[in-house]
Amino acid sequence: MHVDEPVPAPIFELQRLPGTTQRVLDTVGQITRNLTVIPPRVFTSRLEALIDQLVSTLVPLMAAEERVLCHRLDPALGDALRDDHREIRWLVERLSMLSEGLDRRSRGAPKREPEVLTALQQMTIALGGLGTHQQSAMRHLNETLPPDERARLAVTLDAAAVDAREQTILIVRPAIPPTAAYVLRNRPDLNAAYAMSLGEIERRSSHKAAGVQARRE
Repeated sequence: MHVDEPVPAPIFELQRLPGTTQRVLDTVGQITRNLTVIPPRVFTSRLEALIDQLVSTLVPLMAAEERVLCHRLDPALGDALRDDHREIRWLVERLSMLSEGLDRRSRGAPKREPEVLTALQQMTIALGGLGTHQQSAMRHLNETLPPDERARLAVTLDAAAVDAREQTILIVRPAIPPTAAYVLRNRPDLNAAYAMSLGEIERRSSHKAAGVQARRE
């Protein structure tokens, strides 16, 4: 008699949630450790890259967690995850404001920005709490849901994260061509900022990267 094999979980696994949190936490730790030993401009660049990572990867996944996952958990655990999300979103906004205020022309050491260090330390604590609660959620789902249901939940989470990227609106500025003359740098279309969804930004970046790769080949 033929017995059907169980349906394997998709590549997107539920462990992507705490895994993403851990990768961001590692990045925060590296930036914090190097705070006093790298030039201010390098530090500012790395801080901006961290903020981009938070906005493009972790924030959409947190939105997906709230939409799909939190109500499936014990109320205390679901509330703890929501509290983690609120704290991290606030810290992302805080880091963004601090990053904009950093004086890139300053020759002073990054350690002269104690507020940045404090925000990074707070982010470390918040990410650690989120990761712990996510691991608890994963254990709960592994214990209470069969493999096929976990697979369907993972697909639903993935779709919710994609939708969150479409709902995340950022203010962007056109890139100034590297060879542009002064008159080009003052063109209205190069000075005007505009709103665009994170999903659209990612699609345009992928399309541009694909075009560059095709030209190389």
